[in-house]
Amino acid sequence: MRIGIIGCGHMGSAIAKALLEKGVGKVSVSNLKKPPFKINWTTDNKILAQNADIILIAVLPDAVKSVINEIKPVLKNNTIIISIAAGVPLKRLASWTKNHKKIVRVMPNLPAQVLEGISVWKASSGINKQEKQTVAQLLNSFGKSIEVKNEDLINIATAVSGGGPAYTAAFLESLADAAQKIGFSKTDARSLALQSAYGSILYMEKTGLDFAEVKNVVQTKGGTTSAGFKILKKKNWQKTLEKALFAGYKRAREISN
Repeated sequence: MRIGIIGCGHMGSAIAKALLEKGVGKVSVSNLKKPPFKINWTTDNKILAQNADIILIAVLPDAVKSVINEIKPVLKNNTIIISIAAGVPLKRLASWTKNHKKIVRVMPNLPAQVLEGISVWKASSGINKQEKQTVAQLLNSFGKSIEVKNEDLINIATAVSGGGPAYTAAFLESLADAAQKIGFSKTDARSLALQSAYGSILYMEKTGLDFAEVKNVVQTKGGTTSAGFKILKKKNWQKTLEKALFAGYKRAREISN
């Protein structure tokens, strides 16, 4: 399987490195600048596309159309096109490619750069079962993946998993800032926040406990966490966060349309 990646920014580089590390296919990249790691490299998108079974487009959304126009003359019918451009729907990709049958739209997220991403994807009707397995293998090389049947769910994923690292960072920032104000050093406060979140995530993943169950177990009656949650509940913080996520979803839909 020959995989060609067009664009070698943060996400394109992360995916290329993951595929190389996991030994998934024969990987090449097309980019104006030579990547800062060892990989087959060209500056010619057409040459890359001509020699690839899968073409992964990892450029900014406003550059996707020009890239497709460039590679369209050399596209083979069985070539799979994967786009990770935010806000570019399948119907638009199909239109730009003159109705190419094998297209996949993916929403990855920042943790892909450390092989712990989550990618939500939707395939066009021309992608068969075996090809879907190949796509899943590629995406799972840098984390986990979820295939959806309703493309609008990718807009929700853009808000939740795409924006998730920022919301998580804001939460950790508050934990660390509080710890530092009370007396911890900046370094120790950061470690305290990070490990608390990391350990909690592993605990919930391994035990399979529901989020609400863990939240209630930790909040013992009259305890310290219960005292803190009284303040948060007064501020209606979870509903506020949900409103923020729905605002992100609404914006994602606007961009897609």
